[in-house]
Amino acid sequence: MTTHRSARTALSGVGLRLFLPVLAAALAVSGCAGSDDGETSSIQYGTTTELPSKPASGTPIKIGFVSSEGGALGQLPDARVAAEAATKYVNENLGGIAGRPIDLVVCKQKEEPASARECGNQLVAAGVVAVVAPANSQGDAIVPVVSGAGVPYVTTVGPSGAEMTSPNSFVLSGGLPATFAAAAKYSGTKGYKRVVMLVNDAGSVVSAIKMLADPSFRGAGVALDLVGIPVGTPDMTPQVSAALAQNPDAVFMVGEGGLCTSVLRALETLNAKVDKLSVSTCVGQDVAEATGPAAVEGTHVFSSAEMVSEHPDTVLFRTVMAKYAPQTDIYGFAFSGYQPLLGLVRAIQNVQGEYTAASVLEAVKSARDVPVPLSMGLTYTCDGKQVFVLTSVCGRGAIVTTVREGKSTDPQVIQ
Repeated sequence: MTTHRSARTALSGVGLRLFLPVLAAALAVSGCAGSDDGETSSIQYGTTTELPSKPASGTPIKIGFVSSEGGALGQLPDARVAAEAATKYVNENLGGIAGRPIDLVVCKQKEEPASARECGNQLVAAGVVAVVAPANSQGDAIVPVVSGAGVPYVTTVGPSGAEMTSPNSFVLSGGLPATFAAAAKYSGTKGYKRVVMLVNDAGSVVSAIKMLADPSFRGAGVALDLVGIPVGTPDMTPQVSAALAQNPDAVFMVGEGGLCTSVLRALETLNAKVDKLSVSTCVGQDVAEATGPAAVEGTHVFSSAEMVSEHPDTVLFRTVMAKYAPQTDIYGFAFSGYQPLLGLVRAIQNVQGEYTAASVLEAVKSARDVPVPLSMGLTYTCDGKQVFVLTSVCGRGAIVTTVREGKSTDPQVIQ
């Protein structure tokens, strides 16, 4: 039986080695899944609203932002642009933080440890009161620097051991545990008896994912089988055929776009009659173009954010992006810059006294039931008790959408 201490040690030790080969590959694909032609259709944004004019004034509050740009892997400028748009919204339309504007200090890291650590050092030296990070694969390099300096590190996509367990690190969403828990609960309510999860197999990814996902599926009364497929496998039909031989009710795709593309093609080739579950990387523009719309039709997608509903927070996101970043694809990883920046702002509006790293840290630790942007009412509480062992995970719950005619539809919260 795994003890509290041994489970924590296992998760802290796996870090990049276990979780991030999958995430890094996903970022490389999803980061370029949006439009590159510089044109944005108004249809992309759906319903928007009017923003009030409420400019901030006074001495700016410095907040750091680590952006994945400039390297060979993980080009995610959309996340930075969305964080900058959120900053403009806070400064021009929300009245700032306690009336004061944000000075967003951006550092670009190349998705490798040396530049990531250097960004951490630069932001600490700049005197930021917090560091916000979008989706990235360098949490184990950045967090020790930032957390060790007593500066809060805030993200909503935090898969590394350091991000999920370090003091002064805060994952505002439920992260990977919530994604798997939501998929398990959904599977139980659908009456599934068996689900086969197809994952990119790099290092010990399969065993790490099983450690996170299996308890939730067992608790929902659903058998979970994991099939690891080496990254870069060109034809996954044999592995998918073997998985289908186990007579699952659904297949759950967890990995980068190449895995999703190959699995979806194999399911069509084999004329499989199973439900399809996936993480958001499996329904990106690149996957849909490679497989055709029929292959992704009906896929149930689990994520910590949604961009299509009429929830006021979602309408706000579309409005902010349409006003301040109209050329940016809102359906890729832009949310991972906007969500933690605005989520942090919501927790620190009422800091007593001067805004320092210490006072902001205390405010985030004291945060209770703060709405997570783009999450249809899901909230975060950073008391270290939301997810067993993973003390830095502040949120619970996830959102499931269903692909219909090439679009995400019918977003639903699962807690």
